[in-house]
Amino acid sequence: MSYYLLLPMALCLFLGFLSIGILLERVRIEPKVFYPKTLGILREKLMADKNGRYVYGRFAIWCSVAGSKLSPEGYFILSLLGAVAGFWIGFFTGNIISSISLFVLLLLTPTLLLFARYTVRINRMIKSFCHFVDLFTRYYSSRRSVVLAFREMMGECPKDMLGELILLNNRMSDGGDPVEAIESFAERINHHWAYDFATYITSGLQGETEDIQSSLNRLTNEMFIQQDEKEERNSEIYSIWISLVIVIIICLAFIPYNQTLLKESYRLYFFTADGQALLSIALSVWCLSILLAFIWGRRHG
Repeated sequence: MSYYLLLPMALCLFLGFLSIGILLERVRIEPKVFYPKTLGILREKLMADKNGRYVYGRFAIWCSVAGSKLSPEGYFILSLLGAVAGFWIGFFTGNIISSISLFVLLLLTPTLLLFARYTVRINRMIKSFCHFVDLFTRYYSSRRSVVLAFREMMGECPKDMLGELILLNNRMSDGGDPVEAIESFAERINHHWAYDFATYITSGLQGETEDIQSSLNRLTNEMFIQQDEKEERNSEIYSIWISLVIVIIICLAFIPYNQTLLKESYRLYFFTADGQALLSIALSVWCLSILLAFIWGRRHG
């Protein structure tokens, strides 16, 4: 009797695999049409609002400077998927606190990781910015032209600033507004040195100041002085980092020690609702604290 079941079973398996294959093929093809249209509509609604336009612009700059392969829309989808996955992981364990903790953690992690990468790149640029402005000042003193100075300093430009200089020269040479190119340059770096530099260059381009040489020399001297002070603050930031790492190591070391004191601690932490809630909160706090401390240290160090 069991032999008679082989034929319908084989037929069901064949139809099942055929249906899955067709579905996967459609999923592979359709996103090229469906998702860009959907994301385009959402982007238009976001860009219609002033605050939404600012947020999207900052995300776009972070992606560009960090060299990310994902667009702002991609990070939105990644954060949304991570948040939903974190919520359902906690939901299946029957713990609402775990759901909320993992939801917040996985929702914020992609954005914080992107901003951390952006901050690392910007920090390298800022360290080279003093030499960048000094180099521009020397070329400007001999050429007396902002556009020529940017173009001819390419060969000696600091490595960390070379990509931004290439982008700036391309925007200036493609017929666009050079003032907007300089303002975009400052927005990408997002540092008061860059904004001061952009202000002087814009004044020279618009004819408000005939000679910006003295302003550039003053800015260069101020930057080198502040750079020395910044190096002194790094020791304080490193001490904060070391303290944070020591606290985390102590917390991790207490886990096996606690297990030796309380034999039931493993069951209490992993198989009870209160224990799972504590672990999820601790994991979220540790991860977010490390990321935020890293960003703060890089931003101010």
